[in-house]
Amino acid sequence: MKFIRGRGRFPSPFNFISRKVQSHIDKWRAFFHMASCFLPHVKKQSRLLFLSLIAGVFFTIVSMLEPWPLKLIFDNVFYNKATPRLLAPFVVPFKSDKLVLLNVLIVYVIVVATFRGIFYYFQQLLTSRAGQQIVSGVRVDLYSHLQRLSFSFHDRRRTGDMLARLTTDIRILRDILISLPLTITSELLLMVAMLSVMAVMDWQLTLMALMAVPVLILLMKKYRHPMKNEMRKQREREGHLTSIASEVLGAIKVVQGFHQEPKEVKRFSAQNTNSLKSGLKATRLEAKLKWASELTVAIVTAIILGVAGRRVLTGALSPGDLLVFVFYLKTFNRPLRRVSKITEQLARGTASGERILDLMQIEPGIEDLPHAIEAPCFRGEIRYENVWFNYKNGKPVLKDLNLTIEAGERVAIVGPTGSGKSTIVSLLSRFYEASSGRVLIDNMDVRDCTLNSLRKQISIVFQEPVLFATTIAENIAYGKPDATLEEIKQAAERAHIHQIIEALPEGYETVIGERGGTLSGGQRQCVAIARSLIKNAPIIILDEPTSGLDMFSAMLVMNALKELVTGKTVIIISHQQETIRDVDRVIELHNGNIVQEGQLDMLGVKP
Repeated sequence: MKFIRGRGRFPSPFNFISRKVQSHIDKWRAFFHMASCFLPHVKKQSRLLFLSLIAGVFFTIVSMLEPWPLKLIFDNVFYNKATPRLLAPFVVPFKSDKLVLLNVLIVYVIVVATFRGIFYYFQQLLTSRAGQQIVSGVRVDLYSHLQRLSFSFHDRRRTGDMLARLTTDIRILRDILISLPLTITSELLLMVAMLSVMAVMDWQLTLMALMAVPVLILLMKKYRHPMKNEMRKQREREGHLTSIASEVLGAIKVVQGFHQEPKEVKRFSAQNTNSLKSGLKATRLEAKLKWASELTVAIVTAIILGVAGRRVLTGALSPGDLLVFVFYLKTFNRPLRRVSKITEQLARGTASGERILDLMQIEPGIEDLPHAIEAPCFRGEIRYENVWFNYKNGKPVLKDLNLTIEAGERVAIVGPTGSGKSTIVSLLSRFYEASSGRVLIDNMDVRDCTLNSLRKQISIVFQEPVLFATTIAENIAYGKPDATLEEIKQAAERAHIHQIIEALPEGYETVIGERGGTLSGGQRQCVAIARSLIKNAPIIILDEPTSGLDMFSAMLVMNALKELVTGKTVIIISHQQETIRDVDRVIELHNGNIVQEGQLDMLGVKP
């Protein structure tokens, strides 16, 4: 029968082997490429890693010594066997009195166990410390990098995915870069050392002991993929479970308002049951693998006991040697299982590392230009010259926009959703970059200013006030971190929120909930206005500041806004007549073009 390589019904078995080998090579190559990108972080911890490796070597040596005191008890206390030359200095001085020798060997057992524990402790401590330091460095670098990425990037990405890369993926990366290599080094060293000692003692029994290895490898290959699939299912279902909990707890007012608690508990319980089933399946498979592995080792051990027992009876092998053999054989299963999982762990760790690198290699869309300088104190004149803008692979949002806003002027920008209102103010702060044309403040192109000095002189009050889960004082001082408590209180008074804050149990030290949940919508907006007041920027942007508020809250916010906009250049984006009533000029946008502008009462514009 003729075999055709790679074709026909009977492909060459060498093809299958070649593909397997190539697959492993590709995984190792991908791992080394990924690891090289994090090498600077690893190098910083080289001293700790070296000490951890030394501790691991000593741990392996002491682990090898573990059965030898028992061997000496059997051979030299219970029987009068010859003492190995290397061990003679520890035994011969006490051999005349077997009771003394027994006590000495018992002490040896305790000493070996003690040193084994000490070296294991230091190995784990040093490895963990190095790993945590590396994780901390990578996490800070990634978090800092995410802060610099543009709005365009954040508009396209899911926050949950980025959080997963900051937490879970970095933890897996730590395991693959640090814990796994050091652990595998120790395990391989232990396996080689055990096989070497066993071969020196009796090479025939060593070959018999190795019969368990291919069986154990086959068992691991059989169970590994089903276990991995069930674990993946469990992680996915737990992720879904987390999403349900986050969604429901974030909308608890709606859930309780519509009395849907039983329905949501039922939905959560159903997903929880699915996760439980996957977890139990994975545990069942793991238990089967452990049982089959231990049975294999037990069968091989029984065979060795049968053969070696006869040798003990004939005097060809000492009882202590048999004990060492059995101990090493039982111990051999653990490092073998760990080493067999290397390729799978490499693949998982490499995937996590590449997910981190994917983010790290994204260039910030907007950065300081090489010639950028610190912006001077602006008066607040704003000019858009022939500005075009379109989002990536999208239609133009602004089309040849020309607009001038005088210093100290209050301008309202109105128009239907998608007409480009928010884009205009985003270009001013360089959250996005104009596709063509120029945006100028006091005749200075915003691209010629450093981002920090530019954004310091622009205050933005968003439609949805963004507050942090910290004290009210820290939230107000967010735009000016070095602000004194007196400055914070003055800003709060001007924002008409001081009395409300003082009435709280902790006053300005009150820690508000996530996203300011302990305050009403109007109170949150007033805190945001106080934050802009303390910044004292010459240019103010108000993006739907009273949208969604009740009449009382809207009045509270409007009074606060009067303090904020006094003497400033103001751009207001709003659909509410009350918000734009006192502006100097109204600009109406439609499809990225200015269709009309003038005073509100003359235009008859309906926001």
